[in-house]
Amino acid sequence: MIGTRNLAHTDFSQSSQCLAALRALNPTDVDDSMAVMGFLLDGMCAHPPEPAEHLQVLEEMRTTLDFVMAQASQRYIARPLPPASEEDERLQRVVAGWTTMARSYSLIAQRSAMDPGFMDKRALLAHRRIQYCALAMVENFRARREMPPGLWRNLHTLFVAAERAGLADVRVPDALNEVWGAQSAQECYVALLLVDAAMPSGRTPRELVWIMRWAQRFAPYCIVLPDSEPRPEKATQFALDVNSDHGLRPIGLIAPEAKLRGIDTKRLANHIQAVVAQLKKSVSPASLGLGDDCVQPACSRLLVSLYRPWGHAAAGRKFPRRRLNAKVQLCVDQQTIAFFLEGREFSQPTDARLTSFSDSQIIRTFGDRIDPEITPEYLVQRAAQLGYAQEEVWQVNDQSVAGYRLARNQGDSRVEHRQLVGLRATPAAPMLLAEVSWLQYQHDGTLQAGVNLLPGPPKVVAVRLHLGDRSARERYRLGFMVPGIAALKTEASLIVPAGWYLAGRRVEVYEDGQWFGRMSKLTSRGANFDRVTFAREPGEDTVD
Repeated sequence: MIGTRNLAHTDFSQSSQCLAALRALNPTDVDDSMAVMGFLLDGMCAHPPEPAEHLQVLEEMRTTLDFVMAQASQRYIARPLPPASEEDERLQRVVAGWTTMARSYSLIAQRSAMDPGFMDKRALLAHRRIQYCALAMVENFRARREMPPGLWRNLHTLFVAAERAGLADVRVPDALNEVWGAQSAQECYVALLLVDAAMPSGRTPRELVWIMRWAQRFAPYCIVLPDSEPRPEKATQFALDVNSDHGLRPIGLIAPEAKLRGIDTKRLANHIQAVVAQLKKSVSPASLGLGDDCVQPACSRLLVSLYRPWGHAAAGRKFPRRRLNAKVQLCVDQQTIAFFLEGREFSQPTDARLTSFSDSQIIRTFGDRIDPEITPEYLVQRAAQLGYAQEEVWQVNDQSVAGYRLARNQGDSRVEHRQLVGLRATPAAPMLLAEVSWLQYQHDGTLQAGVNLLPGPPKVVAVRLHLGDRSARERYRLGFMVPGIAALKTEASLIVPAGWYLAGRRVEVYEDGQWFGRMSKLTSRGANFDRVTFAREPGEDTVD
């Protein structure tokens, strides 16, 4: 452990002293390494060595800094990071490290601007400035945080400057680019645009690692078009306003007077199609440059989901949104969801029916009630007695046919990315199933969430894996039946516990009697569930 106290007398203008401190680091001691490298970077900005020597220290620091920052970020990337949380300080230190690296390369560029001996370093300096600005932005993606003001504008400014200097297309060595080992300023810039277009707030940590790598892998197949190109016509087509403080946006959301820059992704679309075709032929993802950690079928599913935003530079929204001023209730626990759907606790099936309310649907519709005591108020009171809680502080920002964009600015929430939740628009409204598609914290601590509604009125069922003669000894688990909707071209599906899906695996379902189904396709793999399509097998039903 070096510690910054032991470096109190360092002469930062002497690169030899900075290199000695850097080489004495133990990168596995993350906190000490972060402190020492931050101390060196700040010291060299205040008392810089000669430009060539300053550049030498930064280039030697890059690999160690990348490793240390990756280790530091593991503490906060698993879930959205609230601004006032314990790990927020660590995020800010990581972002500050990347930002100071960008500032250091800018300082070298300024001090060496008139030096003929640095002409061959101009492209490298342009690339590094964009790269470290982009890394600071990626860290906010990884923490699922709203982008701080000014970062996008700064990135655009750096790219335009590289473009005007004729440096944007010049490739320079880059050991951090694990795919190509080299990168141009434009490729670095495009890679960040691709990551943003992939909706990082809706991705798991593993998916985001793949997306960041693939963005580098595919960036050479894209071109940022000159501003002299005609304005694209489709409202859903992505375009770039380099005077703005955001990334790619559908043209319909950009001011008509803005000067737009298009993104040519025709080559990328063809290349993604070719890669997907190879994956379908069982070619390994690693041999296609996608990464040794990429596994099937998750790799193919993710790549296909990126085809429209990356290959066509277009938004994938199918339904228009409308603003609302309303609140909704969320149930984040499946037992609670089942209670509000059926009006009773989930229990093991017996010879009696699983629920006495299914046929009349008095809980789902609250019409034609047989039992006058079964009211929304009664259910809320009974749920409270059983410890079944609803989160009632979610504000609706907007709504579409497919789902809601919600916000919560008070209290803690147990909602997680890709979690199955129950949603009620009003206390008397039917409970609907939904999946949390994305989460992001705003600067003021507000948690925003996108939830996608599952089609049709769901039904509670009991499920267990079919294990032959051993099945009778196994307990049923809570599951849900989601009906198919012909107009939306969706098949009926089952919600089963996470990790159950295996193509061809049989499952026993108790729904007003027992029947068997064979899983055919994984529709969605969530944090706490698998949603699967199935084929109901004839001749094995039991009649009550």
